[in-house]
Order: sequence, then structure tokens, then C-alpha cells
Amino acid sequence: MAQDPDPNNCPICSGSPADGVKVETANVPSFFQVKCPQCGVYLWYEYDDIFASWRWLDPILKCALSCATRQSFEAKQVVQITETTALQLAEAHLNTRVSENQERLLREIAKKAVRPHVEVPFSSKSDFTLIDCYSREEFLWHFESLKGQGLIAFTLTASDEVVARLTTTGWNKVQPLVRPTGIPGRCFVAMWFSEDTRAAYESGISPALSDAGFTPIRIDRKEHNNEIPDEIIAEIRNCQFMVADFTGQSAGVYYEAGFAMGLGRPVIWCCRQDEISARKLHFDTNHKNHIGWETPEDLRERLYRRIRATILEQG
Repeated sequence: MAQDPDPNNCPICSGSPADGVKVETANVPSFFQVKCPQCGVYLWYEYDDIFASWRWLDPILKCALSCATRQSFEAKQVVQITETTALQLAEAHLNTRVSENQERLLREIAKKAVRPHVEVPFSSKSDFTLIDCYSREEFLWHFESLKGQGLIAFTLTASDEVVARLTTTGWNKVQPLVRPTGIPGRCFVAMWFSEDTRAAYESGISPALSDAGFTPIRIDRKEHNNEIPDEIIAEIRNCQFMVADFTGQSAGVYYEAGFAMGLGRPVIWCCRQDEISARKLHFDTNHKNHIGWETPEDLRERLYRRIRATILEQG
């Protein structure tokens, strides 16, 4: 029979105070603040036994949630974990492609190093959540793989630190030459990520792009706080064009669409019709030819037609 968790341990990874975990009352009512080397800093709703139904049945979900909270913290976001948000956050970090994880790891090395000759340390015991890894062994596997590809050099110290640096080939991978038209077939999706727009993406934007033969690139960041993560900037640089949906009037979407336009990337403008009718679009962009959609199915059909008319036939 499973034992009740220690309230002094990290509720997600079960790390203890001996591992550097600190649980304390948060400034937000009804929440505890958890500081954990593996999971970052997050707020835990004190009245929810969030893992009651799946804590012992599916530890993979806890691993994915650990990645979600750590990466949110590194992006200067402190998330609130409740029974409602836990699974949503975890789902975004399940089944990540190997190539995507390795691209992220290269960017993490570059971000810490800043300059080409610098070697940077990672804790193999707690830093594997910087990318969507679920264990020390998986993390080390990615380092070995990148070394085999000639992209990095690294050593594992006696204290279990990975000391890594990018090779010239690795730097060229992280900082590719800017393509005037981006990478063919890639479309960056800028939108407000919430339950209100989830169906618009899953039943509208994503299938429309797939129908037209494009790969959607979506990065879930609910709040940017006027800071666009490096990976978003990199993906916008690499995209052939962008689909920007302004439903919810997210400032981040306006920023990303403006950045894409500055690079010369085509932007397809979308917004739910009720917000267009209520004149919620910003005056700097409300003159654009937005796709005003009523349902996700409507969005899928109209976006597909717009892609064919403005991207495929112009290529």
C-alpha cells in the first residue's frame, strides 16, 4: 500500500529537503510555494490532493509535469498547480520528439555559454527537466547523441556534473544563416493558448495546415511578460509563414506577428468573429484582412483556402 507523501517533499518529484527542496506558504492565498532543483519554483494548491487518482498509476505524468514547471520557471513564469491545471501542463510535455529535445538542449548550452569557447555545467541529477527528459540516464543519452553528431563536446565529472560546450558545427546549428523565406513547410502558430482556444487549434488551425502540407510549430506560453523566449524567436526566424489568431487579444501574439512581418514572413491573420464585431482588434492591425471564424470547423476550411491562395499559389 502506498504511503502518504511527506508534506516537506516536492509534491511532483518527491525530492526532499536534503535535495534542496523547500516548501513554504505562498503570498497567494490557499497555495504553497515549492522550490525544487528539479521542478523549479511553482505554486501548489494546498486543498487539492491532485495526484490522488493518478499518482501511483502513471508516474510518467509526474515526470512530464516536472518538466512543465521547471521550464515555465526558467521562462520567468511561476505556474499555479491545481487539479485542473496539472494534467493540462503535463500533456504538453508528453511524447516530445527526440530532435526537438536535442534542439532545445543545444539552445540551453548556447544560452548558458554566450560565447563560443565557454564550457558550461549541468547537473545530471536535476537539470534533465530543462528539456523534456524524465531521468538522468535519458539526459546523458542526449549528450552522447549530440557528441556523436559532432555538435558538442562534454565530460562527466566526479560530482555528476555534465560540463559541455558547443563545437563549431553545434554553433552553426543553433545560429543558422537567416533564410530570406524561412524553412519551406514550417508554419509558426501564434495564438492565445487556453481552454477557450484549444478547439480552434486542434480542430481548426492544425488540421488546416496539415491539409495544405505544412507542419505547425506551436509553443505554449500563456504569459510572455514582455519577454519572448529565445526558442520562439528562433522558430519565427525559421518559419516559412505564420498563422496568427488574435482571439483573446494576447499581447504576445501582436508582438510575434510584428516580428514575423519585420523578417518579411507572410502572416495570415485570424480572429473569432465576435471579437471582430466588438471591435476588440488593435487599431494598428484591425485593417488587416482577418479570417473571422465562427467555429473551429469554419476556421479550418477558411484557413485552408487562404493558405492555398496566398502561400501555395504564390510560392
